[in-house]
Order: sequence, then C-alpha cells, then structure tokens
Amino acid sequence: MIQECLIEFGVDVERLEGIMVCIGKKVFLVKENILEIVREIEMKTGRTPYAVGVEIGTLLREFEPSLELAELICEYTEEKAVVNEEGEKLFSYGRDVFLENVRNGKTRGKKIVVNERGEVLGFGFFDGAMLKNVVDKGFYLRGKKGRR
Repeated sequence: MIQECLIEFGVDVERLEGIMVCIGKKVFLVKENILEIVREIEMKTGRTPYAVGVEIGTLLREFEPSLELAELICEYTEEKAVVNEEGEKLFSYGRDVFLENVRNGKTRGKKIVVNERGEVLGFGFFDGAMLKNVVDKGFYLRGKKGRR
C-alpha cells in the first residue's frame, strides 16, 4: 500500500532513506542505526516504543500519508501543485483553491501542494477546475479529526 501511494507521486520507495517500521497502525521511517538502539532497548525492557523516527503515515483501509512524507518526497516528485499567495492562504485555512491561484501542476490527480517558495503546505487533488484540499498543515492547528 505504501509503495502504491508513492507510485502515484512518481517516487520509488528506494528514495526513502531508512527502514519502515509499523507500530500499531502508524508507519515510521527509521534510520538503521537508531533502529538497532530501539531493538536493544526493547530486549532489555520488554517494551515497544510508542513512536520512533519520522511518522510517514497511517495504515487504515488504505495508506494515509502524513505531511512529513510529503516533505520527504517533495523534491523527488513532479506531482506538485504550486499555488500563489492567495491560493496559499485559502489552502492553509482548509479551503479549496481556485484555478486562477494555481501556478503549476494543472494535471488531474493527487498533488503535493507547495507555495511559490517551495514550502510544503499539504496534500491536494486537482480535478481540472479546482485544487481540492485533502489535508494541510493548518489542519492540526484547527484541531480537526480525520481527512476529507
């Protein structure tokens, strides 16, 4: 499921530096040397960590990528939508972005949404007329649960 998600963004799983580890439904990307330390601690204490490394997503019915994964793969994907300043405001407040505020990335499909400075704002879906907000960085600040 993770590989399928990455393929939608044109990114090979090999680009991710580290080892993927599942803890419950969360998926983390962990550097190999850190994973060795975690395994030693697990053996000594008998406890499993709550989290380790960088959370890249959640396994539900399908893989739900985290905003950190967007940050990790942004430089490797062409599936980006660049929005202007007005589009950035709309998107960051959980709104969809009008076509005139989308500078690049006007092909249909899933997109990593970035501003004109290349900063990741979140995930969106471009339907040909609007850039739909799937999840944005302001999502956590607004205290919302779930995704659209």
